[in-house]
Amino acid sequence: MKFDELTMRIAVSLRDYRRLRPRELSIPMPLGQIDTLDAIARNGPCTMVELADALRIDASTATRAVEPLVRNRLVERRRSDRDARAVIVELSREGRRVERQLTMERFDTLEASLDSFSREERELFADFLERLMRGALATQNDPAPPSAR
Repeated sequence: MKFDELTMRIAVSLRDYRRLRPRELSIPMPLGQIDTLDAIARNGPCTMVELADALRIDASTATRAVEPLVRNRLVERRRSDRDARAVIVELSREGRRVERQLTMERFDTLEASLDSFSREERELFADFLERLMRGALATQNDPAPPSAR
């Protein structure tokens, strides 16, 4: 498959943006753990399978992603009341505080990154990103993420 110059610019920019690590984060945490906290915050108490689906990873990877969060008392695990084989994960009180703080700091960084965009440009950019995500999901026959529903 051949990429044209514009497709390559978009691909490189998306990759580079995803890899940015805002230096302003007051709580040092690997991006995978931040993603896991975000997913649990968005989904509420959920099974490991539901968490894996939300993160688009397999269940064993989700289990490994949760381990350090449990050790740091940001996430709590318990057996499901409905199915003793299922494990439910949810944010602890401290996990909710940390997730809110990190989210606000990351939003501040994003806001600063978008500072040179007009309101209309931000709306277009948001529309384009949402359309890009819908197209990407359609090519994978993947259900829409919770944020796109």
